[in-house]
Amino acid sequence: MTDSVETVGTLKQHYLLVPSHVREPYLFYALCNPPESIAHMRVAPPEPPKPSRKPKKVNKAFRPAKVDEDSVKQPPPTMIFVSKPRTAAYLAKLLQTLGIRATALHSRLKQRERLNSLNLFRSRVVPVLISTDVGARGLDIADVALVVNWDFPSAPEEYTHRVGRTARAGRNGMAISFVTERDEEKIHKVEARIGTSLTELSLPEDKVLEGLNAVSTAKRIANMELHDSEFGKREEVHAKKAAKLAN
Repeated sequence: MTDSVETVGTLKQHYLLVPSHVREPYLFYALCNPPESIAHMRVAPPEPPKPSRKPKKVNKAFRPAKVDEDSVKQPPPTMIFVSKPRTAAYLAKLLQTLGIRATALHSRLKQRERLNSLNLFRSRVVPVLISTDVGARGLDIADVALVVNWDFPSAPEEYTHRVGRTARAGRNGMAISFVTERDEEKIHKVEARIGTSLTELSLPEDKVLEGLNAVSTAKRIANMELHDSEFGKREEVHAKKAAKLAN
């Protein structure tokens, strides 16, 4: 029998049941419309530092204009957990295109890039940090209002580690886990581990769908930028090196 590990009483734990290919508009809505219990943790982010060098050139394919950050109310401090570095990079670009300040933290980044992402998040210049479990290991970040499990964790221990980033020192916090039909067994294991049931989060479908066109455009832009940066190719090189070392 597995011992249960209780989560704090100030943490509200929800799941959101949606097909994996339509998660993006739900994420965007949830970030732009946080519940009252954590909405007060929103802060006006300071201006981000200007880049010290010119950005890399991209191909001349048509790029629709990105949403102006000033037209979007920034979410409270949020950590989004994903299973792969590529997903972290993709979601960061997606949210940036939608006007939400976001940065990624994963193993494919150089050390200085990781430190920069952490500094931006800790200083609240950027309110959203998208991270893999490996990328966030050993971090201690205060005042996180919301934890989002974009990919549901494979083990209960990962779940408790992730959601433990919020609702600290008696503060309110919320955890939202995206769930598909494949995750049913994982949820049962988590609920048995924490000794409580996750409650279903109901979002207004009509309001979520209002942002569908903008999100669809942002998805195309994010995928094009990842393609231009050859992110996938870098991962292939890392995988081949790892395979050689294993032999």
